[in-house]
Amino acid sequence: MGWDSKEDQPLTWQYTADSVLKYDVRILHMIGVWPLSGSQLYRCVVTVIIALCLGHFVEAVINLYTLHGDLEDFTLALSNVSVVIVGILKVTFFLRHERGYCHLVRWLDTIVASQREYTRGRPHLEEAFAGAQTLAVRITRGFCMYNATVVLAWVLAPLAAPPEAKRLPFQQLPFGEGSPFSLYALSYAMQGVSMLLIALISVQMDCFFTAAMIHAASQLRILNSRLSDLQLGKAGLQLQGGTTLDSMYDELRLCIHTHQEITRFVEHLENVMNPIAMMQLAVGVFNGCMLIFPATYSAENDALVKCLAAAPTISAQLLLYCLGAHSVREQGEAVPLSAYSCGWADASAAFRRSLLVVMARAQKPLALTAGRIYPIQRATFLSLLNAGYSYYAVLRNFNSR
Repeated sequence: MGWDSKEDQPLTWQYTADSVLKYDVRILHMIGVWPLSGSQLYRCVVTVIIALCLGHFVEAVINLYTLHGDLEDFTLALSNVSVVIVGILKVTFFLRHERGYCHLVRWLDTIVASQREYTRGRPHLEEAFAGAQTLAVRITRGFCMYNATVVLAWVLAPLAAPPEAKRLPFQQLPFGEGSPFSLYALSYAMQGVSMLLIALISVQMDCFFTAAMIHAASQLRILNSRLSDLQLGKAGLQLQGGTTLDSMYDELRLCIHTHQEITRFVEHLENVMNPIAMMQLAVGVFNGCMLIFPATYSAENDALVKCLAAAPTISAQLLLYCLGAHSVREQGEAVPLSAYSCGWADASAAFRRSLLVVMARAQKPLALTAGRIYPIQRATFLSLLNAGYSYYAVLRNFNSR
């Protein structure tokens, strides 16, 4: 199914008021990525952001070229510029497939709305939905505040150095004593603003996908409860005067339709997410290695503090993808057991045949991948940490020679 196949019209601020992804979409809007109003001003803002990041990249090239034999500063500069590069790629990918993202939001809202009628009057199902909503909002808000604090602290740290040192936040340029202060101030502002914007954009896009995965897992959890509640004579299935064999079969058909919709939604989520997830997992492993090295060998206290402050953000971004994707897969794998737990023994032959079809189709895991080649699950996080440490060990051995 193509990304732009249906309901891919641009979103508006009014529409997001009732969306389950309201906070994620609106934060991306406020930092200049998601043009909810349809104004061309947002295109200009994105152009300015990319221009600032390109300037940051040029200064990184100059910094790397002028470094001689200082591997600690070299790895730290590479770590910083990799965040900028991946951030630009994420923005570019979003702009290219913006309609697919709009489709994702509308589709998830449709699935949630279709199941809300089954959650009314069932406290455990209402709690599952409310819990998913609360968790997604807390992740979005928490990461936004934490990431902004870390970047601002990193940006302001050079101000504690002596003025004649002319230290910059991320990429150090060969400023001499006769260099104009205006050039230093311009470079300082460009690096700080570009890194702050691109870091917020990058993290919030990760939070957007994480929220989508949390809600997808929640909808699967609600579906599992609906399937296991299919019991002859159960009050929850008393439709139009009482529960009968036919009403059980009708309810099963509705569950099958919901399962098919969620399955197709997860496939669409995989399509729009896997390239960005691949970039984030790759840069996470790379930055993990690049930050550990200067934190271990650098004699400067500010470098150590910077690395220790940035490390939790990098590892947490990887963990978000792994836990979110694992939750979707886990709830998808629970569908056959939930179907088997219903009252199929007292149901009609047509009901039992349909139930077998559901159980057979649900055997295929709802797997999310990075770049369609690397499965994302809970164990992936540990393997990524091991890979980052392995690269660090290689770099350490190279440096000790």
